[in-house]
Amino acid sequence: MDAKRTRIYWLCQFAGWFPYQGFWLLAALSTDPRPASSLAFGSSCGALISIAWTHLYRSVIRNRGWATLAPIRLLPRAIAASPLVGIGISLSLVPLALMHGASLFPVRTWILWANATSSFSVFLWSVVYFGVHYFERWRQAERDKLELAVAAAEAKLQLLRSQLNPHFLFNCLNSVRALIAEDPVKAHTTVTALSKLLRYSLQATHVATVPLEAEIEMITTYLMLEGVRFEERLRSEIEIAADTRGLPVPPMLIQSLVENGVKHGIERLSEGGVIGVASWLDHDLLRVRVTNTGRIVAHDDSTQVGLNNARERLRLLYGSSAILAMREDGSSVIAELSIPSTGCAT
Repeated sequence: MDAKRTRIYWLCQFAGWFPYQGFWLLAALSTDPRPASSLAFGSSCGALISIAWTHLYRSVIRNRGWATLAPIRLLPRAIAASPLVGIGISLSLVPLALMHGASLFPVRTWILWANATSSFSVFLWSVVYFGVHYFERWRQAERDKLELAVAAAEAKLQLLRSQLNPHFLFNCLNSVRALIAEDPVKAHTTVTALSKLLRYSLQATHVATVPLEAEIEMITTYLMLEGVRFEERLRSEIEIAADTRGLPVPPMLIQSLVENGVKHGIERLSEGGVIGVASWLDHDLLRVRVTNTGRIVAHDDSTQVGLNNARERLRLLYGSSAILAMREDGSSVIAELSIPSTGCAT
């Protein structure tokens, strides 16, 4: 893509400046007594000089990040830079004009006109250049919106098929069936918790973010339901900083990390283990850590789909400002999430 953009850029440079200089060549042929070949050569050199100066101008734009500025901040910079580049083009043409016998005296007869003309042409170049960049940014934003809409539609199925997959529901129902005779009160509590979790997962498909405390409440409910099956093999430690409880997070995303820890960590250990969830503020970032006893081991039934989906959701919601990393620390696996504390970027 970068190579294609570079080719288009150079094509536009040559397709713009050579016809522009050709226009002035036609005007000069009727008034300038010098040979047409000399004028044509000067016109071609003028195009190449203009290309060189605007390419240098483009390097300044890219190094200073002007193309990402809002129009109200960009306009004064473009207005100030255009005369500087235009004067540079005019002065670069002076030695060439003298070599081909042009009369440059008195200076006042041409310098203001030449500088004004070059400056205006560079300003037009700026309008086209920045216009293309703004259009590309708008088009990319529209693509991201469409991708987010598609991801949201897929999430409606994924929430019931993956985060709350049939295997989990089957285990819960089996646990309830066993409890009906042994402990009817606990069976009733389990059904109520399952209903609450299902309702949350369905409602979560209609919003981009929820408060962290709502997500943690559902995680607690999920761990309680899994605790019916694992009993003492599953222990949990949840430490949520008070100043993070109201911060927005993508619904069911942290829950999916917890479920991943139960499925690929606790469930595979005969002695069970601990699921830990902690949150804290790090400047303008919300940090969430999900820890489970176990190791990162490739299994035949592990496709990494859950983690890949989580990272894609984060990319669409926050761009490059969100990070989801996984690592081992001794006998534990740590999934660490970092997102802007102010919410979605799109």
